[in-house]
Amino acid sequence: MQVKTTKQHYAIAVTQEVLTKKQLKELLKAAWLIEEAGGEGLLFSNHILEEYLDEEYRHGRSILTEEHERLQTKSSGERKKLLLDYQLAQQPKFLILDNPFDALDTEKIKWFKEQLEALKDTTLLIQVYRREEDVLPYCTQGLQYQEGHFKKTALPRQDQAVDHTLAVHPIPEPLTFFKDIPEELIVLKNVSVSFGEKPVLDSISWTVKRGTSWHLKGPNGSGKTTLLSMITGDSTKGYGKELYLFGRKKGTGESVWEIKQKIGYFTTTMTERFDGMHDVKNMIISGLYDSVGLYQKPTTLEIATAEAWLKVIGLTTYSTKPFRSLTEVQKRLVLIARAMIKHPPLLILDEPTAALDSAGARLIVSLINKIKAGSKTAVIYVSHREEPGLNFKNTILFQPSKTGSKAVLSRKD
Repeated sequence: MQVKTTKQHYAIAVTQEVLTKKQLKELLKAAWLIEEAGGEGLLFSNHILEEYLDEEYRHGRSILTEEHERLQTKSSGERKKLLLDYQLAQQPKFLILDNPFDALDTEKIKWFKEQLEALKDTTLLIQVYRREEDVLPYCTQGLQYQEGHFKKTALPRQDQAVDHTLAVHPIPEPLTFFKDIPEELIVLKNVSVSFGEKPVLDSISWTVKRGTSWHLKGPNGSGKTTLLSMITGDSTKGYGKELYLFGRKKGTGESVWEIKQKIGYFTTTMTERFDGMHDVKNMIISGLYDSVGLYQKPTTLEIATAEAWLKVIGLTTYSTKPFRSLTEVQKRLVLIARAMIKHPPLLILDEPTAALDSAGARLIVSLINKIKAGSKTAVIYVSHREEPGLNFKNTILFQPSKTGSKAVLSRKD
């Protein structure tokens, strides 16, 4: 349903490719847009948040938060809310919204839509989107980036009839097997965590067994990232708690390296961090060594295993291409294969379908389903969005309270 408004608003469909920071800033300076809007605008984007985070890290300047707070301690949803509040206070004539709803929980999406609804008659809005269902109803005119500038077009519609599943290929067997892995991989017993005076987790008890799959849910800022960092060993908050990782209590002499060897991990920031000149095949092989890229000659068996994974993810013809040349969804398929090549006891997938279009999300879902069905790896999947075709038997939901988030568990296996 279209919503009547006194201004023309635009939407830019982004599918396999992404709009770069440079391209978005070119649009920000476009003369036709400034003229049509009646003045200067602002870019609402993760790119801008990264600039503020960098400023905070390098110079200690807190622009979006109070001086005693740090942007880096906020969740992705909290950061986006702070950025929107800051930008709206400047009363821009137009606002470029770069996938504004990515990684937001239901309540944050509702809040954002209410703020934008209030703007539509006074501020020109341009929404960059990947999923048709996310398009604001009053963004009825399309824009498309072609030959160095943006052209007005009809609003495109995505083809839902196209098959976007992976071909039928079995998951390759592991080259070696992990030894002495207990039945209970992760055990938390009444674990509570606070940051200063702020309680984050309240009496969390949770057990992840071998071969099980869990969907970790909860609103932005509920402590999901805190919990994951305790499991991966990146946070010291696990010390002194009843937290057991692969049969050993946290803080009893194990190294972070020993923990990470047993975990396959994917988060969307990895596609930017792993942006060197390594080719696709070697990038997958590097998962055997937990390195970013491969720095030694692989064995014949390692090469064969990587090639088998390339068949699984449908990228056989990309074997020798630079990883950085791939589309975003192709990079994610490769990095998930990299995480799985050693068949770790535990695989953590943190928002693997965020910022993808529907077709790309279906490819990721297809791969996750293959991993669940074809391996003994336990999977922890973190996402706000319910993806069609991806069903986890077990869920753990973090519900915030004044004493920190409490866990509501639903277990079916």
